[in-house]
Amino acid sequence: MDVITHARQGLGDDEAARLLTEHGPNRLPEPKQPSIPLRAVRQLADPLSILLLVAGLVTLVVLGEAPEGAAIMAILAVNVVIGVTQEVKAERAVRALRTLSAPMAKVRRDGVVRRIPAAEVVPGDVIEVAAGDRVPADARVLEAASLAVNESMLTGESNSAAKRARGTTRGPLGDRDGQLFSGSMVVRGSGVAVVESTGAVTEMGHIASALQGKVKGPLEVELATVSKRIGLLALVAGVVMVALGLARGGIEPLDLALAGVALAIAAVPESMAAAVTTALALGSQRMARRGVIVRRLPAIQALGATTVIASDKTGTLTTGRLTVADHVAAPGADVWRAAVRCNDAHDGVGDAVDVALLAAAARHGTTPLDGGARLATRPFDADVRSMAVVTEGPVLTVKGAPEVVLARCAPGPEVDRLERAVSELAGRGLRVLALAEHDTDDLDATGLRPVALLALSDEIRESARQAVADCRRGGIRVIMVTGDHADTARAVAEQVGIEPDPVVTGAALDGEDREERLREANVLARVDPATKLDLVRALRAGGEVVAMTGDGVNDAPALRHADVGIAMAGDEGTDVAREAAAVVVTNGELGTIVTGVRQGRRLHHNVESMIGYLLAGNLAEIFLVLVGLFAWPDLVIPLLPVQLLWINLVLDGIPAIALGVDRSAGDPLTARPRRDGLLSGAVLARIGIRSLIVGLLVFATVEVARRLGWDEAQVRTQAVLALVFARLTLAYVARARRWTFERGWWHGRAVLLAVVGAAALQALVTLVPALGTFLALAPVPPLGWAMAAGAALLTPVLCDAVRALLRLRGGR
Repeated sequence: MDVITHARQGLGDDEAARLLTEHGPNRLPEPKQPSIPLRAVRQLADPLSILLLVAGLVTLVVLGEAPEGAAIMAILAVNVVIGVTQEVKAERAVRALRTLSAPMAKVRRDGVVRRIPAAEVVPGDVIEVAAGDRVPADARVLEAASLAVNESMLTGESNSAAKRARGTTRGPLGDRDGQLFSGSMVVRGSGVAVVESTGAVTEMGHIASALQGKVKGPLEVELATVSKRIGLLALVAGVVMVALGLARGGIEPLDLALAGVALAIAAVPESMAAAVTTALALGSQRMARRGVIVRRLPAIQALGATTVIASDKTGTLTTGRLTVADHVAAPGADVWRAAVRCNDAHDGVGDAVDVALLAAAARHGTTPLDGGARLATRPFDADVRSMAVVTEGPVLTVKGAPEVVLARCAPGPEVDRLERAVSELAGRGLRVLALAEHDTDDLDATGLRPVALLALSDEIRESARQAVADCRRGGIRVIMVTGDHADTARAVAEQVGIEPDPVVTGAALDGEDREERLREANVLARVDPATKLDLVRALRAGGEVVAMTGDGVNDAPALRHADVGIAMAGDEGTDVAREAAAVVVTNGELGTIVTGVRQGRRLHHNVESMIGYLLAGNLAEIFLVLVGLFAWPDLVIPLLPVQLLWINLVLDGIPAIALGVDRSAGDPLTARPRRDGLLSGAVLARIGIRSLIVGLLVFATVEVARRLGWDEAQVRTQAVLALVFARLTLAYVARARRWTFERGWWHGRAVLLAVVGAAALQALVTLVPALGTFLALAPVPPLGWAMAAGAALLTPVLCDAVRALLRLRGGR
């Protein structure tokens, strides 16, 4: 069957049924979802979770200690529930994509036009589309009558895309004027096309495939790293402890098992997950009040750690709406009356250019009623690149490309002046249209009077320039990414303060140096979704923490795979972008992102303080369990599992949460995060030194208590008191940027209340026998309280002394 016959007849029913069986329904792929039990098992694959699981089972089954075992298992259960819930929420993006698929489609079958479910459209089907229709599949245009389509969700371009028969079907998506894309909206004219791709192999399907998977943010990666390191440390320490215990002899197997459980509990910072989550949740509430909604809590820290923002142009730096930025009028011409005469928009609906012209005319006091009654029309055609209208008078008005419209004008100085102005306006990255008129009813008339040149641009957001400047001040590089033309991209970059050089187009990225050019580019133009995703991956591979902003479907894969995806929730924002992103800016203002970065950097410092505080305390506990097993054979272990759980869950959790909501002095935006991460070698060394200081202080108080002849319960109580009080002042050491009690340290009211509250709680359970019984605590003489207070006072003094010594040696 030849092309003309096929276009007229379409597929037969039998052939359509065969193709439907061969290619499957015209739907986006729906991956098989893992079961809830499988999700739970994956959550338990973390080394610390495995360590706690083993410790809990040993406590319950071997030692028969129900309260301690139940507490450990409850911790695990809470972590699993939180993890599974977050995983389920992250899978909504692909489902949101399906809502963009056309529910019904008009196809030609056996020479008859039928309306069928879009899911039944197959490759080879001939479809008909008209203004207001959503395209059901990727198709090649066969016939076009003033056909224009809104593809901004795929290409990022504000302008509607004109389509023509036998047009281009290769190259960047925005240049394919001979192809229609699934999910795009027809805004003008009508057309006939033959379907080439359906379902997963459409451009929309490729985006859905790119949304599969999840990229862990910096905080998740670093917490996973510390989890593995702590697990390995506990395993090595446990093997050494058992080996030495068996070699030494005299230790009962159950006592050795008890020591192993204590070591596991000591190694795991049980309150860290809850404290980090609580701090991030409280931070997200503060950010929500400022218009920044956080969908995935670790994104707050990632936002603070951001070093590069890859910003989409349309909808982020610009409003996504065209506006008349400039115009050059002929003397005596009524520009805005001509603009409303030659215009097909109504009530803000229609082609983006026509809508912009109506808005500009309204600002100048001209309404569509001023244009007069329309007598004849020749709609805009991509081949002749102009539109013509005859209104009462009669008056012919022509609008279109300057080279087409001015060529129909009578030669003269005014035409020459406008021709020279075209180059200047186009050089500024503006889209230029020409208007001309004549007193005639002939749509093909020449010798027209030039009216004006109208220069349109994507409207710049008012906050964009200040936001870019703030990012630069905070050490954040801003890259602009767009599907628009290079000249337009350069003009927008200059207006918002982004260094425009080099401007790299998608077509220039086909060489072997693609990844290097992506990393060096300040402006990327004419790019498709795959290039945006490659940019994110190239920057992350280079060690950058990448935030990607956007609002269209074309942004969704990059939003999902960036360290933090930021979706704009304005009028132009899509559900797909919001579901794929980790952060949503509700008011569509780029300046609001800077607010989010400020909060993120504050949270970054707080999380760093919190983790340093918790890990230092846990390492001190490991030291005491290991040393105590051999230094104090009568005790076996100086701290019982129930006491360690009390310290780690309750007393440590309160200051840790306070550190998470702490507000340090100064502008957080200028406090650039460490490039070597939360747990670099220098940070781990500092944590190790602090833990050793605390461990030695507690060891000294326990040794004094033993030499004074205190009973076993009192000695263990002394160990608990000294450890708790020393760790409470360690909170001030962890939050300090330079010295523990530097200027303004008392402004941290949350930390002060937490430290005082935790100390009072420990004093209460120690002094009240009925409460102390549950924790195996006993009253101690006043000397015990004095030694615990001494350990608390000496901890910051010794930590600052070591810090000063390291600075004198040039380290930190």
